[in-house]
Amino acid sequence: MTTWFTADQHLSHENIIAFCGRPFPDATAMDAAIIAELQARVRDEDDLWILGDFAVSKATGAQRAAVRAMFDAIPGHKHLVVGNHDRAWIRDLPWDSIAPMADILVEGRRLCLCHYPMITWPGARRGALQLFGHVHQNWRGTRNSVNVGVDMWDFRPVPLPEIEARAACLPINRHWDQVEPGCSFPTVLCVGCHTVLDPQPPSGHAVMRGESIVVWDDGEIIASLTADFPASFSDGDHLCAQCIGGHLSVRNLTIAEGFRYDERINRSYPDA
Repeated sequence: MTTWFTADQHLSHENIIAFCGRPFPDATAMDAAIIAELQARVRDEDDLWILGDFAVSKATGAQRAAVRAMFDAIPGHKHLVVGNHDRAWIRDLPWDSIAPMADILVEGRRLCLCHYPMITWPGARRGALQLFGHVHQNWRGTRNSVNVGVDMWDFRPVPLPEIEARAACLPINRHWDQVEPGCSFPTVLCVGCHTVLDPQPPSGHAVMRGESIVVWDDGEIIASLTADFPASFSDGDHLCAQCIGGHLSVRNLTIAEGFRYDERINRSYPDA
């Protein structure tokens, strides 16, 4: 049995296509794609958690009938965590469970489910992960709070391992130490400026490896070191993009011929 998570389908909701920039000509095509993704993954014995906004709220009789038919076509045990668009007629569908929030255990991981993103939640200090929707394509979340809405996952449901893999690459909430003091995420410091480094690949950091500076997560070589490189830097030290691009002299680094260093993304690229 697999447990799946999703949110913000907005079935039969024409206006959501323009609002969220969804790649469908109309709600009929959107609905068909979303239901097909659910049918392709969820099995009858699986649990499916829908974290709110299942369908259009102000619905005609025809829309309500269409949504009910789509509901019946979705496999699995269906659970609704109520969102702001889930009016009484949606809540009255034959869900296996329905609640404003849920606190569950999946594959040994405590999960707090809510339609809205939260800054802290039950079990947060002990590794509980929060899952949410509501914000559509506007925000992926943070290291321990992840958007599972369809706009972030190609209109498909996702299992916990995929969610955890994405969470590991998301930035740490900058307010985390304020709301949960003494419960910091493991961090490393830049050896050059002593800034706390967050290993989010697009704005992450580099590490000294032998005679090279490489991208911390994939080992890609950014630059080779010269004899003038400061002796205070040693193998295994971490460096932020700003120190590489701004604080070290060009004498300290050798960029491969035909390449340039882009400080914004901590990469060397071919000169165009």
